[in-house]
Parts: sequence; structure tokens; C-alpha cells
Amino acid sequence: MSWSLYVVPVDALGRDGMAEWIASAECGRGVPEGVPQVLPRPSVGAVLDALREADCHGTNWFEVVGEPAGSRLPECPGTAACASGAVVDLGEVSVYTAGRSSGPAVPADAAVETVTFRKPDPAAVLRAACALAAVAGPQLVFDEGAAAAFVVWPGEEPGALAGDWPW
Repeated sequence: MSWSLYVVPVDALGRDGMAEWIASAECGRGVPEGVPQVLPRPSVGAVLDALREADCHGTNWFEVVGEPAGSRLPECPGTAACASGAVVDLGEVSVYTAGRSSGPAVPADAAVETVTFRKPDPAAVLRAACALAAVAGPQLVFDEGAAAAFVVWPGEEPGALAGDWPW
């Protein structure tokens, strides 16, 4: 079965129909009533740095233009490392940059609007969302059908949120 989780800045609620769609979620946590102020978007490089610092790994579904292979997310270090929880698998990772769709090549300094994870370990996405909130402000996480919506605010930690995490 293929499934995906999406992470966007919470101010994305200002996009056409997004607030209504997220409000229809069966369960939600931390979704604000109004649309917060738009914050600067992190670069592709900052997103990858945050994910690596959170001990996440995954398969990049994009290339960073002009960057060495070390600018990618690390691939899975093995089943034992994943099972220990020391590192967690984000699955197939895509980034969508401002004014562009996800593509095979993105500049390291391009501003990221959305990060998607296909077939992830749900605990990895929680860790990733916390890391992204720390560098880019509050992040809205939702699934393909918006059955659940969850906002992670800067300073929140995965361990404190795990009990409410719907995935």
C-alpha cells in the first residue's frame, strides 16, 4: 500500500480552500482558527540539514543542483539501526519549491513550500516536522485525504507529541 504525508508551513491555510479542507479532517491538533503571518521559507539546503540533524534518512526523489552527494539525505543504514529508533526512515522524500513543482533538479537555495514523504515511518515524519518547525515556523502535517491534520509548533519535541500523533 502506498501512502503519503505532507508537511507545509501553517500559513498555507490561506491558500484557496485549504482551511476548509483541513477543517474537515476527522482529527486535528493545533490547527489555528485564523491564518498566521507568512514566514520566510527555508531553502532546500536548510530543509536537508534539518532532516539530517534530526537523524532521519530517506530516498531523495530530487537532485540538488551543483551540490555533492553529501547534500542528500542518508540512505537507510540497515534494519537494525531503524529498529533501534536511533535513526528513522522518511521513505521517498520530495520537495516542492516556491513557484515550481517537484522536479528532478532543484537549486540548494530554492525556497521550499512543501515536503512530502511517501511510505514513511510515521515516527520519522513527526521527528522531521519538529525539525522543520524549528527552522521554518509552525508546520501543518496532513495525509492524502486530510483524514488527520496536525500542527507542530517551534520548540515542540517528538516525545511530547507522540501520544497525540494520529499516524
